Amino acid sequence: MAVSMPRKPPKFKSEAEESAFWDSHDSTDIASELTDDVETIFVRPEVGVIEINKETWRQLARIAKRGRTTPARLVRRWLKEKLSSSATG
Repeated sequence: MAVSMPRKPPKFKSEAEESAFWDSHDSTDIASELTDDVETIFVRPEVGVIEINKETWRQLARIAKRGRTTPARLVRRWLKEKLSSSATG
């Protein structure tokens, strides 16, 4: 029995949840609804998920590489710095 496909894929809480969804659904059923300009980054579910466009992701990856770190670590550091300065300022 075929699984009915929603008009748009749901928001996923984790990479494992997304993987399970696509194991039982066919992306061609909603291909016209999907966009190519958003990169979804999965982080620990208790922390959250952010979406950024591909160009921003590329810039982030280049900066992280120059600093010999990962994009995720770089974003965490920047967020901590910004939140810390906002809390004291």
